[in-house]
Amino acid sequence: MPSMAKGKGILLSRLAKSNHWTHKLFVENAELYLPFLEQAKERAPDETNALSRIFDENDVPGGGSVLDMACGIGRHSIPLAGLGYRVTGVDISPLYVEKAREYAAREGVEAQFVEGDMLDVPASLMIQAPFDAIINMFTSHSYYGRKGDLRTFSGLRGMASENGLLVLLTTNGDWIKKNFQEEGLETATPMRILQQRRLDESNSTLFNTWHFFEGQEADLKHRLTLDMEHRLYGIDELAELLEEAGWRFSYGLGRQPGDEFQLGPLGEDCNAMWLVARA
Repeated sequence: MPSMAKGKGILLSRLAKSNHWTHKLFVENAELYLPFLEQAKERAPDETNALSRIFDENDVPGGGSVLDMACGIGRHSIPLAGLGYRVTGVDISPLYVEKAREYAAREGVEAQFVEGDMLDVPASLMIQAPFDAIINMFTSHSYYGRKGDLRTFSGLRGMASENGLLVLLTTNGDWIKKNFQEEGLETATPMRILQQRRLDESNSTLFNTWHFFEGQEADLKHRLTLDMEHRLYGIDELAELLEEAGWRFSYGLGRQPGDEFQLGPLGEDCNAMWLVARA
């Protein structure tokens, strides 16, 4: 029988998660960010083709098992399933998981989607492990600081097959620091997000305040203001974190802003970085 202290610790942990900005955005207000995920489908074919090439180059078997961590609405999971991979997608958002299942049904492909927090995925999916490849796309990590990322990628390491592959697509923290802007605006009909940013270089943390507005001009309505933070990583630092989590870093690829979709050598001038590691 668990002690009262242990039970209280579990309860406090759950309460802390429910108060975290990720829960407030992706669970309580998931519909506000949904248009941006739908818009991101436009670049999904290029990204999925790149994933397929990386899988082939690293001997991921055709029809192999793939875990899409923080899968959103399945914009990578569904095309990969269409290529014959056995895909399981996991996301914290019940709404996004529902949308991913609907997307799979429309496309006529088989893929499994499960609700789960990236900090606790092994507990809910270990029965399906090991996976031949694990992907984490669109900077869908860094939400809980370096300790949270170490916990996440250590947990994923335990779910990989022998010599299994990890592919991580994220923003290059070195590029953000070099090109830092205090304000930004993102739009995806009918939503727009006014972003106010503060960078603490002492601990590589980006603090954001996002103001969500819906509608057009005179009918513009404020829907939500949310404070959030992300841990930034440069190339070497993220590779070091993956090694500490038990992965063997293999190589990185990069993409420079404004270019046609093409991956090349990874450097500080690349705003997006793809890191490849092996179990």
